[in-house]
Amino acid sequence: MIHIVIGALMMLGFTLLVNWVRRRGLSIPWWQWTLTVLAFLYAIFVCEMVVSFLQEGAGRAALVMGVTLGFVAVVWAVLLARFVFTKRLG
Repeated sequence: MIHIVIGALMMLGFTLLVNWVRRRGLSIPWWQWTLTVLAFLYAIFVCEMVVSFLQEGAGRAALVMGVTLGFVAVVWAVLLARFVFTKRLG
């Protein structure tokens, strides 16, 4: 059940992001959308891995892998927000 919730939340987040981009009138090239989709897939991977480790009873492994790979996901999201989803002047 938790796997469905993770997938639904990620799809909701992606849908909200697409609607926000349309409302702001941003023009984003295909390769930046590809990076964005890969970032969402990576975030799903990290969440599913942590949940799987917890279901297996390996709490410490879930913590270590969640922090390590989660940090990469957060940095990726910040870079996308900074360089892709900001309104460009001129």
